[in-house]
Amino acid sequence: TYVPGHGLLKGKSVLITAAAGAGIGFAAAKKAVEEGCRGIVISDVHEGRLEQSVQKLKEETGLAAVWGLKCNV
Repeated sequence: TYVPGHGLLKGKSVLITAAAGAGIGFAAAKKAVEEGCRGIVISDVHEGRLEQSVQKLKEETGLAAVWGLKCNV
């Protein structure tokens, strides 16, 4: 059974690295939004996938405060 968010990140800003794909990073970003974060920055080295992931995260979650940062952490 899926457990929905409990507001654990309500009002917080979140940064998640290696989040431009379909793996753990992107899933963690979606969960952070579900937990109530007010804004999120996702980063990755793949610029094209990063842009797509930012748009996908905005569309799937409805959160407008989503940014991408190309970098290698």
